Amino acid sequence: MPRMIVFANRKGGCGKTTTAVNVAHALALRNRKVLLLDADPQAHASISLGYPSDSLTSGIYDLLTGASSPADVIIPTRLKKLSLIPASRHLTAFEMDYSSRSGCESLLAEKLSDTVFNDLSVFDYLIIDPPPTVGLLTVSALVAAKEVFIPMPMHFLAMEGLAEMMRLIYTVNAAWNPALRMAGIIPTFYNKQTKLARELGEEIRTNFGEDRLLPAIRMNVSLAEAPGYGQTVLEYAPASAGAKDYKKLALHIERMGRV
Repeated sequence: MPRMIVFANRKGGCGKTTTAVNVAHALALRNRKVLLLDADPQAHASISLGYPSDSLTSGIYDLLTGASSPADVIIPTRLKKLSLIPASRHLTAFEMDYSSRSGCESLLAEKLSDTVFNDLSVFDYLIIDPPPTVGLLTVSALVAAKEVFIPMPMHFLAMEGLAEMMRLIYTVNAAWNPALRMAGIIPTFYNKQTKLARELGEEIRTNFGEDRLLPAIRMNVSLAEAPGYGQTVLEYAPASAGAKDYKKLALHIERMGRV
């Protein structure tokens, strides 16, 4: 089975999808086979790879509801070694229809299990991008994953969001997934010149340990522009600070798996 990773934060605007997409591509560039699973009804990860949600015939919604087989929902992207299970806006209906059903939190994990999803064994990484909410889809992603990375803007209110995210991880760990662990916090929109960014970095080190503070992603306009062209930043602006930062982050995450 691949390393099962989720990039999650219950607050939007933290760089979660940008991180999931660009880490996935950076790992693929390192000759790792990566499957990116877009579990967000907004389908921003799919759009960032050039797949508008209204152009897709099947995806994670069809897998979860049993309408499509696992083999039918994997799309080989134009990027070598990077495949996608796309999202669609139908996921909103899934969350509404299934939230009251018993055991639905484990449905995604069951669909991705090695006994059901034999094709998954060919991948080195499965990266899940859930919505920025505390709903069924986010909980399901945490139940299915083994490692949680939390992208976090370096401003004061984000610390409250981090505390809420940690409470959610503890809840999922206790109720459904004892193997789940918080693997690291990724500073996003980072500006090392600001006093607040330095202070928050120290607070994270104090509360979680030095090894849980991962390489930062600097503020960079290319990161905001790239999705508009259906590209990762490593395609759109390979020499940019954003591309360099995500290559560094991907290397760090890869090395963590060797420990």
